[in-house]
Amino acid sequence: MWKNQTLIFFWILFMGFVFAACVGVGETEVETRIIELGNADGALVELDMGAGELELHGGARGLMEVTFTYNVHKWKPTIHYEMDGGEAILQVRQGKAEGIPMGDTENRWDISLNETVPIDLRIDIGAGKGTLDLRDIRLNDLDIEAGVGELILDLSGERSQDLDVDIKGGVGSATITLPEEIGVRVRVNGGIGSVHAHGLHKDGQVYTNDAFGESEVEIYIQIEAGIGSVELKTRKASFV
Repeated sequence: MWKNQTLIFFWILFMGFVFAACVGVGETEVETRIIELGNADGALVELDMGAGELELHGGARGLMEVTFTYNVHKWKPTIHYEMDGGEAILQVRQGKAEGIPMGDTENRWDISLNETVPIDLRIDIGAGKGTLDLRDIRLNDLDIEAGVGELILDLSGERSQDLDVDIKGGVGSATITLPEEIGVRVRVNGGIGSVHAHGLHKDGQVYTNDAFGESEVEIYIQIEAGIGSVELKTRKASFV
């Protein structure tokens, strides 16, 4: 009898910890924000998303246009914007929710960025899917940290200057589309499950296209990844 009561006590205590660690899922909320460009002649944009789906592309009339869709209230994103001389500094961060969400969660960011000003772009997505169409964005520098999930990155646009890209990945897959007409060098390090390269030449851990060493500007990509797969492919640049 005493043993049964003890087991019941610890079971109730355990379930109390479980429910305390749970995060409630509520009604879906949709928010739209527009960040004006102002007098900025360049920008640093940082996107920090813990888990969810991120869609990023060009086409913003200002610096950024974004629609947030989420159903965990504590995931409500925050936006910080300031000017430092002629540079705009924009930070978008997902709200923190300690614990495990109970139920079907929804968390999507649909972001458009300006295509006319040069941008240093930092992206951190912990778990989920990132679809990054960066063909028409004037990138100075690109850093991506992706945890668990899928990354789809398109860099097959026109470039007026060299571009350095640093990608750190965890468990998942990455598909990277690169231009044919612009020189590209990709170095892949880490415990990659597999690398599939279409339209590139392999030399050890380095992959290059036919235009590398011949074009006026070039793209240099460093990939540090864990378990997963990387697919590299090329296509004709979309000039705009």
